[in-house]
Amino acid sequence: MLTLLLADCSTWRSITGSVSADKPELCPDAMILAGTSSLPAFDPKQGGDPSGVIYSMAMTNVTTRCDINKSEKTADSSLKIFFHAQRPPGGGEVNYRVPYYVALTSNGVIFNKQILWLEFTFAQGAVAKDVTAEVDSVAVKFEKGKTAYDYHYIVGFQLTKTQVDYNAKIGPYEP
Repeated sequence: MLTLLLADCSTWRSITGSVSADKPELCPDAMILAGTSSLPAFDPKQGGDPSGVIYSMAMTNVTTRCDINKSEKTADSSLKIFFHAQRPPGGGEVNYRVPYYVALTSNGVIFNKQILWLEFTFAQGAVAKDVTAEVDSVAVKFEKGKTAYDYHYIVGFQLTKTQVDYNAKIGPYEP
């Protein structure tokens, strides 16, 4: 009988106080900040000149999964971020490293911000590359009266002033 009782998921959750969230509405949500969703990479010799963009990269999606510990009022989330890079035709094999961030927010207040780096390679002659980054553990302890869905993960590229100005001129989505 005990085996049958523990096999019931809701009973197990009530005993352990922990939930492995299969339902995204139980986790803090994750979103891409539009103003930092696109990264133009400039040729250093040409500065911020639009003709000097050697490649561009966009964040295309972010998903999250979390484990919630009700008794300790915490959530430990993992995020998967999807990127798409493109460059003009005819290039050789080249490696790039770009900075991006993951920030934890609630009511417009940033509680934690991590700067991370994504490394990727364009193969010889490739004009596009899809890349995925996984952030294994971003933990939050809920403030009094709050639950997991009161918190939000915001992701984007860590841009320079030149890149921010460029994006403001053309918008975050290139034609």
